[in-house]
Amino acid sequence: MNINFQTFKFSNLDLPGHKLSQLDLLEGWPRLSALLSTQSGLAVLAILITLGLMLAFHQIVLGAVEQGELLQQARDQQSEALRRCGTLRGLEARDNCRLQINGGISASAP
Repeated sequence: MNINFQTFKFSNLDLPGHKLSQLDLLEGWPRLSALLSTQSGLAVLAILITLGLMLAFHQIVLGAVEQGELLQQARDQQSEALRRCGTLRGLEARDNCRLQINGGISASAP
């Protein structure tokens, strides 16, 4: 089995005085490094991280609320269908109606 790993080089590696391990080879790193070395830069970064985490938490809670509402709607529809089955005349008609509801529930369950 022949494994061929492709390599890449940064375009500014040939500059004198630069080593591969230096992070300033990446474009924009010096500006970001200078920004993060100040208190205000760190505060802005902390605020952005906090806002991102709050947004993620909000999306998760919103999804859970929507899922709960859908579950409650399904329960309401099932209880309404069972109530309608209970109003049918004849024991066989009620049993058939309940079997259809229960069969539909088990068929649609994941």
